[in-house]
Amino acid sequence: QFSSSGLVYEYADEARVVGIEPHEGPQDGGTMVRIALSTVDTSVVSACRFGTIGPLTSRAAGYGVECASPAREGGPVIVSVSGNGEVWDVSELGFVYMASSTVLAVAPASASTVGGTAVRVFGAGVPRENIFCRFGMEVVSGAYVGGDELCVGQDPDDSTSGSLMTVDRCMGWVEVMCIAPLHAAGVVTLEVSASEGGFSTSKVAFAYQPAAVIFSVHPASGPTSGVGVVTVVGQHLLGDALCGFGSSEPVSAHVVSSAMVKCEAPAHVPGVAGVEIGTGDEGQQFSSSGLVYEYADEARVVGIEPHEGPQDGGTMVRIALST
Repeated sequence: QFSSSGLVYEYADEARVVGIEPHEGPQDGGTMVRIALSTVDTSVVSACRFGTIGPLTSRAAGYGVECASPAREGGPVIVSVSGNGEVWDVSELGFVYMASSTVLAVAPASASTVGGTAVRVFGAGVPRENIFCRFGMEVVSGAYVGGDELCVGQDPDDSTSGSLMTVDRCMGWVEVMCIAPLHAAGVVTLEVSASEGGFSTSKVAFAYQPAAVIFSVHPASGPTSGVGVVTVVGQHLLGDALCGFGSSEPVSAHVVSSAMVKCEAPAHVPGVAGVEIGTGDEGQQFSSSGLVYEYADEARVVGIEPHEGPQDGGTMVRIALST
């Protein structure tokens, strides 16, 4: 026995998303996205969805509908439509949320796994306060250094008259400083915080390298004038390496392989000086192996006696030294 209420349920051809324009917009939303449908009957669509955010009210526009993108973190999402806000089409067309901030370059582009390297991040649209850098999944605070950037408010959909929605469009660059955190060896992406929340989506690569280790130094001593090439044997000796000898200014190293570098010992006061290798793009991270190089006063000849002897040799010559 069935009821006789007279209520009806309407079946309609399912509308599918066949095109969207534009394909990207800012994270704070407000972009008017035009959605082309597989049917000319736009009345079968009443809502749209960006990823999991929906239903959102749509309105007819030409041979499709249009919806304003909601605020969301950066990255791609699938755009789909529905006639009742419950059943959604299976769409494969995406909309990409772009962060207002962008990473243009980083220096250095690598660091030791022990962390502690000061990394300069050059970008655009970066906030002046509450700055954060994200190394892979590790987030650290940053500091605004300076730059030359102009940001202006702009309607994200210039075709819509009378719109009160504006987003910042920035030209130029800024520099921030972040300290690389401890991380396992490998390549990660380095992103900077955005003013509307979240992080940039620039996918700039940053490499973590194992810390340099040195096993031996040869020769282990030399004159205070610093004359002579020193061979350093170790492990993970990569990048633009530097050789550090005690308190002397580090000198450039010639990287023979990941296990050997050669460098010219700089001048140094007499005594024992620690020898360490700095690796990375700017040699910021030095090893801590504890090996030493001994600087000794250079002996000079100040006199000889006798001053002559036969060609067949054998003359015992006494040499007076400066030390």
